Amino acid sequence: MTSAVKAFIFDLGNVIVNLHTDRFLPLLGMDHEWSTEDALKKYEQSGFSRDFELGHITFDEFYRKSCDLFGITVERRKFLKAWNSIIGDEKEGMYEIVEECTRRAPVYLLSNTNEPHYHDSLTKAPALHFMQEHFLSYKLNLLKPDPRIYAETINRIGFPAGQIFFTDDREDNVESARGVGLRAVQFKNPVQLKEMLDTMQC
Repeated sequence: MTSAVKAFIFDLGNVIVNLHTDRFLPLLGMDHEWSTEDALKKYEQSGFSRDFELGHITFDEFYRKSCDLFGITVERRKFLKAWNSIIGDEKEGMYEIVEECTRRAPVYLLSNTNEPHYHDSLTKAPALHFMQEHFLSYKLNLLKPDPRIYAETINRIGFPAGQIFFTDDREDNVESARGVGLRAVQFKNPVQLKEMLDTMQC
């Protein structure tokens, strides 16, 4: 017999809020020189974007390193506006889903994110304010799919992993979460998620 769900954990990007990585370059006037895919790859290869989400460098350091990486000169305010444009509106239907979950069990957030994106999400996604605690990579100094970030989150929530439901849009994050015992499901869309949650015992 499957044990009842005692807590829910949601990812942030492409689960609670839409992400629009294609908005970043045009706002900096760089879209004629770089494709979004190439720019993301360049960030990944640099290593400092990972450091930013791990909380190892500040936004000001990230901003300066980004200007050096792409060989651009841009005001900090303009860069921040472009960076935060990646965070879109709350996904339709997620407010109602999260609100319903709070009537059944405690709800939490677990996200790979950075400080500006997190604070911008708070202004765009009212669903976040239903959640008891937000577990953030830049505060925990850990990134999904590292199993340690799930272990730390489980420890802080205080329920056995098998009694905690987790959803994330990335398959690698879901697989790692399952590896530590979480009841993890890959997020496809709000309709799919609601149908699944409606079948769960709490």
